[in-house]
Amino acid sequence: MNPIVKSLRRTKAKTARLVRAAQDRILGPQFLKQPLQEDTIVYTCVWHRSPRGNPLAIYRKQQELAPHMRAVWIVRKQDLADLPPEIEYVTPRTIAYLRLIATAKYFVDDANPHWSVPQRDGQIYVETHHGTALKYMGADRHYSGKRPSDSTIVTMHRRAQRWTYSLTTSPFLTEVWRRAYNNGCAQLPTGSPRNDRLVNATDEQRAAARARLGLHDDENALLYMPTWRVRRGAKEADFDVTAFAERLPAKTRLLIRDHYYHDKTSRNMVPDTVIDVSRGWEVEDLYLASDALITDYSSAMFDYALVDKPMLLFCFDWDRYRFERGTYFDITVDAPGEVTFYAAALLDAVRTGSYLAPHYAEQRDSFRRRFCTYERGNAAELVVRKVFLGEDVVTEEPPSDGSIPASVRGWTPHPHVSHPEDPALEPRLPPAPPTLLH
Repeated sequence: MNPIVKSLRRTKAKTARLVRAAQDRILGPQFLKQPLQEDTIVYTCVWHRSPRGNPLAIYRKQQELAPHMRAVWIVRKQDLADLPPEIEYVTPRTIAYLRLIATAKYFVDDANPHWSVPQRDGQIYVETHHGTALKYMGADRHYSGKRPSDSTIVTMHRRAQRWTYSLTTSPFLTEVWRRAYNNGCAQLPTGSPRNDRLVNATDEQRAAARARLGLHDDENALLYMPTWRVRRGAKEADFDVTAFAERLPAKTRLLIRDHYYHDKTSRNMVPDTVIDVSRGWEVEDLYLASDALITDYSSAMFDYALVDKPMLLFCFDWDRYRFERGTYFDITVDAPGEVTFYAAALLDAVRTGSYLAPHYAEQRDSFRRRFCTYERGNAAELVVRKVFLGEDVVTEEPPSDGSIPASVRGWTPHPHVSHPEDPALEPRLPPAPPTLLH
C-alpha cells in the first residue's frame, strides 16, 4: 500500500476514534438522565453483525409472546443490506445508538461487546453466548499458551459485570461460565434458543432446507465448518480444500461454512460442486439439510449433536491449538465421532464410510447427554417469559456447589482465576501440556 494512503487512513481512523470518544463523554451522560424505557429491548449479535443465532431466536419468540414491547437491533453499516424491512435498528456509535443503550431496560447479546455508556440501575442484560466452550474463555485465558495481555483480560471481566442472566446448556457449561467470568450473574439452564429449531425439527423442514440448497435426495451433503484461528485466514494453510473436494465420492456435495470473522473474505478456488454457505444462510438450516458435519474444534459440534447425525473431527493441529488457546478437555478423547489428524485420513474416512460405524452413534449420545443437558426445544420461550414478562417459569437448577461434573474427563487442572480484575496477582503457571499425537 502507498505510504501516503496508509498514513491518511491511519489519520482518518484516529480522528474518528477521537470524535466518538468525545461524543460518548458529552452526550452519553445526558442520555443517562432520561427515564428508563421499560418496554424497550436492545438486540445485538456477534459484535453487531446482522441478526442471527440466539438473539434472533429470542427476538422471534418475543414478537410472538410480547409484541407490545419495542425491539431494536444494533447492526453495523456493512450488514444493513441483509436486514428484513420489519426490523427496527440503529447503527453503532451514533447518537441514536447512544440514546438507545442509555435508556433501554433490556439487552440481549451473544458476544460481550464494548458499550459506550455505563450500565444504569434497573437495566437487565441477557448474555446468551454463541456456543458451548471447548477453548478457554474469559479469565481462564490467563492460562493459555498464547496468553492475552492483562488489559485484555481486565476488559473482558469488566464487560461481563453487566450480565444479569447467562444462558447455559449443561452443568459443564454452567461451571465454565462461572469460572471464566466470575460475575455472580444468574445462570439460566434453558439451553440455546437457536437450537429450539433443531430439537423440534420435522422431516418437512429438513426437506425444505435441502431444496433451497439445490440438493437432490440421493446426494450426501457434508457440512465443513472449521473454527477460527488467529494465525490464518479463511483458506487453511494445512488443508487443500479443492483437492479434498475433487476426490470425494460420487454424489457427495461439500458445503463450506467459514467462521464469521472471515465474513469479509470468500473462497474462489473451490470446484463448482462445492457450495459456499458462509453468507446468507442461517446455520440451523445447514444443520438440518446436511448429512454429516466435518469440523475441528468449533462449537458447531455441540449444536450438531442435537440432530444426531455423523460427525468427523479433523484435528490436524490439535497439539498447537490446545497449547496456544487452551481447551477445557481433550476433544480427541471425548469426541462425538471419528477423529482424524491428517487430510489423507479424513478423505479415507469419507470414501470408506468409516465415520458411519454404529459405535459412533453411542459416542454422540454420550456427548449429547453431557453437553446438551438442558436442550428441550423451549429455550427462547423460557427466556421471554422469565425476563420480559416476569413469569415464574420453572427450569431445572444447575449444580450450585461449583463442582466439576464427573462425567467430563480431562478438565483443566489449573486453579480458578481469583483476581480477574488484576491478572498480575495470579500465579504464572504453565498452560496444560499438549497431547502427543501418533
